[in-house]
Amino acid sequence: LYFDKDGNIMDYKALLTGTTDNCGGGLTPWNTWVTCEEYSDGQCWQVDPINEKAKETKLGGNGGRYESVAVDNRLPNQPVFFTTEDDEEGALRRFVANGNGWDALHSDGETTFLNILGGNAYEWTTDEDAGRSSASKHFPNTEGIQVHEGKVY
Repeated sequence: LYFDKDGNIMDYKALLTGTTDNCGGGLTPWNTWVTCEEYSDGQCWQVDPINEKAKETKLGGNGGRYESVAVDNRLPNQPVFFTTEDDEEGALRRFVANGNGWDALHSDGETTFLNILGGNAYEWTTDEDAGRSSASKHFPNTEGIQVHEGKVY
């Protein structure tokens, strides 16, 4: 939806088609939207409403039931994206991008998964199975997510 300065709808355009069961998502620091597919082989897609383009991101890895995305942009040249997965074993993903802007979600970066070790201890691991096991035990079916001043909620 496109609005004028008074909030009136000016236009509607489908910028992303061919996806399945899109759910939440999240806003990027460069004013694009990441939409999440919530089905077994789902992906996360970045949509640019100004330049009218959409592209699959690195956030979805090998596929999953994705729900929401939030970003910690305290280091603008290395934004950190967090992606939730609405599944009993839906690991919380962290993607540290190399760069900023549209290409940051489509190029190299590091994906890790939250693994709660017990007590107040946790780690970010590249072992997706450990992340899924941790999610199943501590935070199954994660829905929304937000980052504020470096804290993930």
